[in-house]
This record gives sequence, structure tokens and C-alpha cells, in this order.
Amino acid sequence: MQMKSASPPASEAELSPEPESPQPAPQPGQRLEEEMERLEDENDELKAEIEEMRAEMDEMRDTFYEEDACQLQDMRRELERANKNCRILQYRLKKAERKRLRFTETGQVDGELLRSLEQDLKVAKDVSVRLHHELENVEEKRMKTEDENEKLRQQLIEVEVTKQALQNELEKAKELSLKRKGSKDGHKAEKRAPQTPIEEQNDDLKCQLAFIKEEAILMRKKMAKIDKEKDRLEQELQKYRSFYGDVDSPLPKGEAGGPPTTRESELKLRLRLVEEEANILGRKIVELEVENRGLKAELDDMREDSLMAAGADGSGAGGQQCREQSEALSELRQQLQLVEDEAELLRRNLADVEEENKKVTGELNKLKYKAGSHESGSRHGAGAADAAKAEALQEELKMSRLQINELSGKVMQLQYENRVLLSNMQRYDLASHLGIRSSPRDSDAESDGGRDDDAPAASVSTPRLLPPHRKREGPIGGESDSDEVRNIRCLTPTRSLYSPVDARFLSRSLKDRQQMIDIRIEAERLGRTIDRLIADTSTIIAEARVYVTNGELFARLDEDEEGGRIREHELLYRINAQMKAFRKELQSFIDRLDVPRQEDKQAEEPLSMFQPIILLILILVLFSSLSYATIFKLVFLFTLFFVL
Repeated sequence: MQMKSASPPASEAELSPEPESPQPAPQPGQRLEEEMERLEDENDELKAEIEEMRAEMDEMRDTFYEEDACQLQDMRRELERANKNCRILQYRLKKAERKRLRFTETGQVDGELLRSLEQDLKVAKDVSVRLHHELENVEEKRMKTEDENEKLRQQLIEVEVTKQALQNELEKAKELSLKRKGSKDGHKAEKRAPQTPIEEQNDDLKCQLAFIKEEAILMRKKMAKIDKEKDRLEQELQKYRSFYGDVDSPLPKGEAGGPPTTRESELKLRLRLVEEEANILGRKIVELEVENRGLKAELDDMREDSLMAAGADGSGAGGQQCREQSEALSELRQQLQLVEDEAELLRRNLADVEEENKKVTGELNKLKYKAGSHESGSRHGAGAADAAKAEALQEELKMSRLQINELSGKVMQLQYENRVLLSNMQRYDLASHLGIRSSPRDSDAESDGGRDDDAPAASVSTPRLLPPHRKREGPIGGESDSDEVRNIRCLTPTRSLYSPVDARFLSRSLKDRQQMIDIRIEAERLGRTIDRLIADTSTIIAEARVYVTNGELFARLDEDEEGGRIREHELLYRINAQMKAFRKELQSFIDRLDVPRQEDKQAEEPLSMFQPIILLILILVLFSSLSYATIFKLVFLFTLFFVL
């Protein structure tokens, strides 16, 4: 400014010798005033635009904060659910590790339990992997949203900085205009002197205006980008809500009229709920199986104790009581076997439900793909097809729910049977300790509720009542397992009936008549059980024939599924043939089994001396693996033996 103020005298010295020009003097001042007014108007407009932009940015920031808070709450809920599932899985894994350590210490290995645990571990691993993938996807989306929010914050900061710079430039322009107005008022006499600096100032103002216009254009571009980002984020939020949806929202009746994305999300949520219920039922079945195995082990121990007590007592009444107690024990064992068969059936039904769920998920994926492909074509036909498929999926979901309800009812029935077996075992325990001749078969007959009329042929062959046999509602024989496992289960006997070397069935070293009678009774009972199994397999084969002959149910099956059905029928025929052959062999064994004569029992007297020591060793060995109730019973039996 000093250089510009020093320049007017030189210009006067140069222009003084020239004559006066005829041009009017006040025209440049008017132009400057008009230019300044125009600049002030533009500045006011820019200020108004900046205020509007600031208000819009504040609104956008508030909306983004609210959406971020909602997303964070949803993600925290999902993470809490995933943590709960992971804790449950960790607890099950620790429980399995403890059981494995117990089996390694005691040396007992249960193949069925190991197979069931392996299957549960596979299911748990699949669920954990799926949850892990879902968590990773949610985490990636959260990171993306955080990055986008950070970018938007940086853009807002840049906008604030540019706005502040524009305000500073406007203030400087105002100060310059005020100074120029003051200089004009002070030098009105000198009209021709400020011509050159005014032009320079005009050039400066024009440059500043061009700069301000460029900044305004950049701001508009940035605002357009921000609007695009906002629209994209809103679309992603809509997709997220349509994909995950609300878990507590009920499924509408007329869902065929809604968009396909909402229907798919609701069906997926229902499928997840069905899978969780199936997992809960599987856990209950595993617990019931473990409890049944514990009851079976306790019954075996009680039978051994009763046999040892019967060996010590030489009276005929004691032998008769021991025989009745052994019969009651065998019946209880058969009831436990039936309960285990029902648990296996429930497990297979659960596997079928899981397969149906997989099919439904596949149908959902196909529906999504077809919905995306048909959007470009005719929408009315595609909407009708989607509605039909959605109705089919709803029917499948209803069927799966009905099956789950049936499974839960069977689980409750198994729990009731377990309670009945526990009461019978306690009654038998009291009878064996106190000498009461009350057979638990009466309580079994009462709890069965009139099942004696179902088996008249068995009552004719043997005077004893058969254990209750319930009509099964599903395949029995391991259809869900592989062919090798099923062949091993069905064709491999648990023990050899006779030694191939000398063709003797049992050792005659003890020469105990009671043992031979018990063996014959058990063999006859096993024969009746095999007859019932043969009848059950024949009914299953007949039902399978009726099911296969129905063409409407298998109209949509593939060739692989038909081949699997054929293999299952062949396996059923093979199992039936093997059971018939085993029944013939067992009948020949019963015919060849001779009961020895009642000989001198002096050989049992040396064994009676070691019975207290054997009982004490048995208590010490089973101390680590049995429950406190069983240990207390054994100690009570040991003391009672010494008192008597």
C-alpha cells in the first residue's frame, strides 16, 4: 500500500504538462460503487449458501451418528449371542474332555458314546465356523462403516476450513473496499491521480472473485459426492435390515405380496430358530443316553452283588428269590435297551430334520437367484413363481416344526420312562437288601397300561410276561449311518456262543446249576427279542414298500436319492436274513444246552471265604467312577453281609 500511495505524485508530474481531457471524471467512481454493490450482494448470497450448507452438514452428521449408534447396538447384540454360543460349545468340549480322561483312566471305551460325541463335535465345529464367518462379515461391515464415517468427518473438517478461509477473504475484501472509499473521500480534488491503482485494485478483486467462484464450484462438487455417499450408505442399511430383519417380528399371513428379499430374510430367521431347537433336542437326547448307560451299569452291579449273595446262601428259597430277581433285572435291561433304541430313533429324526433344513436353505438360494434373474424380465410371472415357492417353503417349515414337536414329546416320554426305571431299581434295591419278594415287573406292568394283550403268542410259549414293546414310528437299523457301520452293528455278534475248538458252550469248572438255568433263561429271552426285531424289520420293509409305491411323493427325487433308497431296502433285507440265521443258531444253542444235575456244593465253600474281600476290592475299584448313591449302596451291602 505504501508503494501504491507513493506512485500518484510521479503520475502527476508526468501528466501535468498535458491539457485537460474532455472525459467526465465521476464515471470510474460510479462503476466502482456498482461493482462493490454487486460484490456485496454476491458475498451475501455466498454467506446464505454457506449457512445452508452448514445446516445440511449438521443434519447429515446427526443422522450418521444415530445410524452408527443403532448399528453398534445391533452388532453388540449379535456379539453377545455369539459369545453365549461359544461358551456353550466350550462347556461341551470341556465335558467331553473330562469323559475322555475318565475313560482313559478306567480303561473302558464306549464306541457308541464316542461316535455320538464325534458327531456332536462335528456339528459344534460347523456351527462355530459358521458363526465365525458371520462375525467376520459383521466386523468387516463395521470397519467399512467406520472408515466411511471417518472420511465423512474429514470432508466435514475440510469444508469447515474452506468456509473459514472464504469468510476471511470476505472480511479482507470488505476492509479493502472501506479503505478505498476513505481514500476517495480524502482525494476528491485529485481526480485523475487514482486511475491506475483503481484498475489494479479492480484486477485484484476480479482475481479474488474468480478464486471464490472456483471454491464454490469445488464445494458443490464435494456436496454432490457427499450426497452420493449418503445415498449409498442408506442403500446398504436397507439391505442390511432386509437381510437380517427383526427376529421378534411375526411372519405375515399374506407374505406373497411383499418383496422377495423380506420373505427370504424371514424364512432364514425361522430356519435358524428351527436349527437351534434341533440342537437343544440333540443335547437332551445325549443326556438321556448317558443317564440310561449309568442306570444300566448300576443294574449290572446290582445283579452281580445279588448273585454273590445268592451263592453265599445255600437254601432253596434264596435260590428262587435270586432267580426272580435276575428275571426282573433282565426285564429292566430290556426296557433300558428299548429306551436306547428310542433315543437312537430320535437322533435319526433329528438328522432328517437337519437334512430338510439344508434342502430348505438350498431352495432359498435358488429362489434368490431366480428372483435376481427374473427382475429384468416379466415381473408378474416371477412374482407368482416366488409366491408359490414361498408357500412351499412355508409348508416345509411347518412340517419341520411338527417333527420337532413330536421329538420333544418323545424326549418327555423318555424322561418319564427313566424316572420309572429309577423307581423300579430303587424298589429292587430295597427288595434285595431287606429280602422282600416283590418283583418290579408288577410296577412295569402297571406303568405300561395294559400292554399284556399285545403279545398272546409270547405268553403261550413262556409263562412270564414279556416287557412292553412299543410300536416304532421310524426306521430302525441305522439308515443315517454309513453301510459299513450298519453292517458291523447288525452282523457282528457281541460275543461267541461256543468255543470253536472243542464245541463246548460254557465252562464246567464251577458246576453250578443256577448259572446254567440263568443262561437258558437269558437265551430264551434273547430269542424272543430277536423275534420281535424280525417282526419290526418286516413291518418296516412293508411300510417302505408302500412309501416307495406312492409316486406323488417321489416325483421330484433325483437319481442319487433313489439309489440311496434302494441300498437301504437291500440293507433291510440283509439284516432280516442275518437275524433269522442268528435266531436259528440261538435255537440250536438252547436245544443243545443241558442243565447239569444238582451235585455237591462243597466246592463253593472256599469261594465264600473270599466274597468279603472281593466286595471290598470292588468298592475300592469303583470308588472313582460311580456316583455317591451307588457307593453308599455298596458299602451298605458290604456291612449287611458281615452282619448276617
